[in-house]
Amino acid sequence: MRVTGNKKIEKDAILAKVKSKAGDQARRNAIADDIKAVHSLGYFDDVAVDYESGVLTFSVKERPTIVKIDFEGNDQISNKDLQDVIKLKEYSILDVNKVKEDISLIQKHYEEKGFYLARVSYETKPTAKPDEVELIYRVSDFDKVRIKKITFLNNHSFSDDRLKGVLRNTKEGNFFSWISSSGNFKESAFKQDLQILTYFYLNEGYVKFRYEQPIVTVSEDKKWLFVSIYVDEGQRYNVGEIDFSGDLLYDKKELGEATQMTTGQIFSIQKRNDDIQRLTEKYQDLGYAFVNVNPKMNIHDDSRTVDIRYDFEKGNLTHFGEINVLGNSKTRDKVIRRELRIREGELYNGTRLRVSRERVERLGYFAPGEVVFNSVTRKDKKDVVDIEINVKERSTGTVTVGMGYGSIQKFFLTTQIAEINLFGRGQNLSLAGQYASDRVSRSLSLGFTEPYLFDSLWSAGVDVFLVSFPIPNKYLEFKDGFDFKFGHPLEDDLYVYTTYKFEHLTLDQINYSVDPNLQVGDDVGNMSSVGVSFVRDKRNNRFETSKGNYESVSTELAGVGANKNFAKFIGEGRFYHPITEDLTFRTKLEIGHTLKTTDKNVPPSEKFYLGGPNNLKGYDTFTVSPKDAADIPLGGASELLYIAELEIPLIKEAGVKMVFFYDMGNSYATFHDLVNVTSLKKDVGFGFRWFSPIGPLRFEWGFPIKPVGNEGNVVFNFFIGPPF
Repeated sequence: MRVTGNKKIEKDAILAKVKSKAGDQARRNAIADDIKAVHSLGYFDDVAVDYESGVLTFSVKERPTIVKIDFEGNDQISNKDLQDVIKLKEYSILDVNKVKEDISLIQKHYEEKGFYLARVSYETKPTAKPDEVELIYRVSDFDKVRIKKITFLNNHSFSDDRLKGVLRNTKEGNFFSWISSSGNFKESAFKQDLQILTYFYLNEGYVKFRYEQPIVTVSEDKKWLFVSIYVDEGQRYNVGEIDFSGDLLYDKKELGEATQMTTGQIFSIQKRNDDIQRLTEKYQDLGYAFVNVNPKMNIHDDSRTVDIRYDFEKGNLTHFGEINVLGNSKTRDKVIRRELRIREGELYNGTRLRVSRERVERLGYFAPGEVVFNSVTRKDKKDVVDIEINVKERSTGTVTVGMGYGSIQKFFLTTQIAEINLFGRGQNLSLAGQYASDRVSRSLSLGFTEPYLFDSLWSAGVDVFLVSFPIPNKYLEFKDGFDFKFGHPLEDDLYVYTTYKFEHLTLDQINYSVDPNLQVGDDVGNMSSVGVSFVRDKRNNRFETSKGNYESVSTELAGVGANKNFAKFIGEGRFYHPITEDLTFRTKLEIGHTLKTTDKNVPPSEKFYLGGPNNLKGYDTFTVSPKDAADIPLGGASELLYIAELEIPLIKEAGVKMVFFYDMGNSYATFHDLVNVTSLKKDVGFGFRWFSPIGPLRFEWGFPIKPVGNEGNVVFNFFIGPPF
């Protein structure tokens, strides 16, 4: 067997692809297959075979080597950017199929950038050497094309605006398109959006929804796209009979109680899938790790109902085997393992496995969506499942420096050094400082938290703080002190915390000209207090919450060895619900009360003052409370506050959101005044929130409803910190 014509490719590499061997009988079909195999290497323009006197000769014509790759006509995207996109590299052998694959990659890259009309071709240019060429990609990129209008045809149940909101990636161009990718047309993303549209209709009960091939047209000036989508909604269907069959380990009544959908409800594909997950976990909690729950649907057009029968295949009982953590180069294994609610050797449990994954995700040490629990069946033991926890770590330390403008302190500088996973131990350390241009607003704080003290379930934390802050029209307040906090879980999402706090407070620049009778003696001095709080936290994300709820009840008793005596009680409830993929509803209710525990008055700084960026945003900071004859806020013994918000992503890529809010509340002299709902202050407004590198920045405008006296018609608030 011989090879001729090869210069760069070794003979042995060619013959390795050939199945015919010396000594074999020469067969036409076998040799034809060998020719195809050699050609599939991609190195040759031509492969021929000659057989004479027992010698089989493969004659090959090698493809040239690419000595240079260049781009022409790419005015919108740089050569370097395109070099990173293609797979062919210099000094590789020219393969036309791979060149065409690169053209597709370049084309796709242009579409993702919004250059929907870009076209790419190629040519080769010979060099001085006959076996070398230059490869040139020729680009006609035109200008960026944006979506001018999306039109739905034949839609009766939902408006165009409602359906446009369903599309996640395909949006009409707007004022912010130059910052974000809104208005760009990406074919792959558009196909995904059509699937999302179908899912939306199935979720609303339109089980026979269909759409025709969308029509995309380009304006004459090649700058705008027009998208038309013809839909056939069909009729809305309700849920008919729900039944269960197969390997039933529960009676049908108990299985029915585990499902969310019931007979007579509007059919929802999401609720059906959620029910499958509930039923699956119900069996997995008994140890049947590989149970199959197959939904069989029967559609009745005459009654417009959908019967659902869940068929169970339980499989075999399974136990947990080894639990291995992979991908954690910094975070210690025990930091992850202590969040788990499953143990090696115990019977498989689906609910505890899901809760374990959620708890690891909630740590915040790993990239979103990069906590994966894989179940691996052992080859030697089919009834044992090993769990592989794959994580991808992200940076957990931050050093930020920024500046901003506040309603009270005006221009200020802020800096923070924080690490939420110190040395991979899961500890939290933070140092923060702020200094304002008024030269009196400043703060410094240091905090440390150990979530599992001495590897126990107890958490412990300490904070040290120094604060100087002006109370408008009253005085300048200086605080310094520290606190210790200990916590312990009562169950997975319920915690109890005990806090000891010591605080020293002095006042300066007291403004007697505004209030000659201003009483400051109750504020000056030391406060030593102990507090107990119960917290139930089921939020999906503690910084950008979009789903879940949070409740807390806290008490604080001051008078443990210092000159201030009082008691304070605060109850709070929050609720978060995603109305759509992009629209989140948030609400908060808070009730508080302070009371005297001795003959000493409650310090004014411990009373309730509403108004400002964190409660009644349509009123100036600390101005909503009982007032004296000179209209000076005195602080209330009790408070009632309600906040409702709608939060909408404005520029997803930059983390910018828009919010509309409604606030209602007041501060009262006595607890009994809380029932006087007619005296509640109300406001509405809107704002912008940016989750920036220096923290969540909030710019909000509040408009009081029926302002009285000195209350203005609009209040602007700027604040650094997350919303509730």
